[in-house]
Amino acid sequence: MQFSAFTRAGNVLTLDVRSEIRAARYKAICKDMDQAVNELGRVRLVLVMRHYPSFNSAEDFYDDLRFLRIYDHAIDKVAVVCDRFWKDTWVGIFSLFSGIRMDFFEMTQVDEVTRWIQSD
Repeated sequence: MQFSAFTRAGNVLTLDVRSEIRAARYKAICKDMDQAVNELGRVRLVLVMRHYPSFNSAEDFYDDLRFLRIYDHAIDKVAVVCDRFWKDTWVGIFSLFSGIRMDFFEMTQVDEVTRWIQSD
């Protein structure tokens, strides 16, 4: 099954974020997460943050990714892929509050993302 907010390969769901996650998209993400968790149990996420203009503060990051807190019981790990490596600190802060294993990767690190998200 293909989830509308995500692309899927096994238990790895990828979400491409190019702008602020507004209410309608947030609702679709939660609906798709419900379906994925019901079907798969636990999932791994790759969040690709491309040219994300409102990604200017830790608060924006946390607000747009708040769905991770709702589903943290069903998420094994999250790879955040972004244009700039300086967002690493925010990923670390978010993972402290969510309890989810997270790591940050630059856009050029496709092989590293794949290895990390698939590893135990």
